[in-house]
Amino acid sequence: MTEPVNAGGPRKRPIAYVISLVAIGIMVVHIVDPTLEIDGTTLALAAIAVVPWLGDLFESIELPGGTKLQYRQLQERIDATEQRTQEVRQAADDAARQARVALVTSGSESIPGGSPAEKVAQLTQAFTELRRSEPSSPGRTYREEQIFAELVRLTPHLTDMDLPAALGSDDGGIRLTAYARLYAKPEGQYLNALVEAALTEEMHFNQYWAFHAVGAVIDTVGPGRVELSTIRRLRQGLALIPEDSDRARTLRAVLARVDYGAA
Repeated sequence: MTEPVNAGGPRKRPIAYVISLVAIGIMVVHIVDPTLEIDGTTLALAAIAVVPWLGDLFESIELPGGTKLQYRQLQERIDATEQRTQEVRQAADDAARQARVALVTSGSESIPGGSPAEKVAQLTQAFTELRRSEPSSPGRTYREEQIFAELVRLTPHLTDMDLPAALGSDDGGIRLTAYARLYAKPEGQYLNALVEAALTEEMHFNQYWAFHAVGAVIDTVGPGRVELSTIRRLRQGLALIPEDSDRARTLRAVLARVDYGAA
């Protein structure tokens, strides 16, 4: 939704002040000589002085000589272009993250350095240590993605994984293993437990991939077969997530698939 043109905040107000002050200053100089009449130039400068403050009232102002200022319309076009550019950039970033995970998981099926369970335990511990020892940064996120990708590759090999317990664990690393397993090997019977875990997840990185896992399970079950209570729960959760975050975009995409499947 496009906001009023003067709602741009501190970034736009200084420009408006400068335009008005410069125009008023020139106007004063123009009429300081008592012998000068107030002509079309003076009136034009007066109009320019107030233009920055009239965007909410007028679509345009026509100055002497036929010059027409499409003020609000131009600002709305600029805002819309900036929004579309930001959306494209964010979509590209999300696609890149998923591609990096897919690249790791498409590698060799061999599991060096121990059994799948041992390797998963090592990765879980590495994730917990990473979160404890390093502050949030692009570098930490990249390393987390590598760990998640390895979990996506390894967890399907676990034959005795207790998914309900993992989804409800107090350990973020263990919860991540559950999200990775359901992302790699979606199972419909765990959808409600996964949705609840995703919506109550406190780690943003975990929640992002939990929503992707929700989408994978819904695709497996069939969007048209998802219970109405589950959809309602997802919509309630979406309202609590910052709408410009990657997590909200992911959840909106999941809900869009549900809506399309139900149509």
